[in-house]
Amino acid sequence: MRIANPIIASFLFLITSYALPGSPAFAEETEHGDHGMGDMFVHPFLAHMALPDKPGEVSLRISPFQQREGESAVQDLSFHIEAGLLPRLGLHIRSDAVKTESYSEIMLMYALVQSQSLSRGVGIFGQLSLPTGSVESNTYKGLFGASVRETIPDVVVIDANSHVNLKDKMAEYESSFVFKASDKFYPTVEVRGEITEDGTTAYSLLGLKFRVADEMAWGVGYQFALTDKREYDSQLLGTFGIAF
Repeated sequence: MRIANPIIASFLFLITSYALPGSPAFAEETEHGDHGMGDMFVHPFLAHMALPDKPGEVSLRISPFQQREGESAVQDLSFHIEAGLLPRLGLHIRSDAVKTESYSEIMLMYALVQSQSLSRGVGIFGQLSLPTGSVESNTYKGLFGASVRETIPDVVVIDANSHVNLKDKMAEYESSFVFKASDKFYPTVEVRGEITEDGTTAYSLLGLKFRVADEMAWGVGYQFALTDKREYDSQLLGTFGIAF
């Protein structure tokens, strides 16, 4: 767990610093007004957003990819739907691989604290993993976790989350860094992995998103394993995102 431990420790430190009364996380906003994300930034490739959307807002991400393990390669498709249901409450529906993944995810997320523009804050969520692949139809998994967002105006939006699966005695983590190079180009870095009794996995994704309209973006990325323990060696993926 040498790679994952610093990630989890940093994540927990951020959540604690946001949650403490009098935290400096919102001090600058209180004194100088809300920086705002505005409509500058685009969604990550695969990672969850850390705060729910505003009520009535919906976004969709579709990412076809080719995955390689040794000499073998498979093609698949992931999708991610996010919707704002009520103030501070949102819904996520996600499948990391429609054809080959055994489970799909349904998540309810609640924002404990957030700025007016949703540029920073802390959320908690509960997730139900539903069997949609080659597993018994009554095999369900419940997970819970926390998420955090920080924004450096005109530079980067950082979303991070971690959740725990007590049934399988494992934890998952992921984070995304969406940088603004211009009004149309957004370099993106993502890190994700799992911590289990058998070991730790870690993957990194490097990509570039192209904003083609106010609420629409295309992207291309490459994800690769950072640890010897892995489910695959690499993924080459494209992505299309739209919000309405």
